[in-house]
Amino acid sequence: MDYAPFMALSAFLPLAARTALWQVPEDEVWIVERHRRFHRALAAGRRLAVPLLDQVKARVELTQQMLLWPPAPREDSVDEPAGDVFTAQDGGKVEIRMRILWRVTDPVRAGYQPNGPGLAIDDLAAAILRRLIAGLPQEAAMTSRSALDRELTSALTEQAGWAEIGSVRISEVLAHPVPVRA
Repeated sequence: MDYAPFMALSAFLPLAARTALWQVPEDEVWIVERHRRFHRALAAGRRLAVPLLDQVKARVELTQQMLLWPPAPREDSVDEPAGDVFTAQDGGKVEIRMRILWRVTDPVRAGYQPNGPGLAIDDLAAAILRRLIAGLPQEAAMTSRSALDRELTSALTEQAGWAEIGSVRISEVLAHPVPVRA
């Protein structure tokens, strides 16, 4: 009896088992695609996959995350980052610094956000703030942080149906100097 085919198969089995068994970390969900289409979402634990057919589209964290505006400076940087600048109703400009606490509640929808869930929250917050501040004069925008917090929280909760917004805290609203033309 020829044992060569069995020897080749026995050498291939450990490799196939290792590539077919995925370990999904705690507090994560992996979005798996087959033939570039959604196939399933894998919860934490050891999961079986079909090698070469199944591919991980996204790894979505389920823990609470914090979005800082402006982003924290890099360790090697001495410059303080500038916040986003928004134009008020009267043409004045304000700079916003804030933090948003959020977590994913629907990992499949979050995994299909074009630039990832973190940037989707960032973009939504910028668009909502742009709309809110455009309806206020500069002085009102600078003095109504708590009202902006509440409105931003409710609008983000409504528009990001795949995430739960824990809290929004605007730490500073600064008047942005308008450059003088010489």
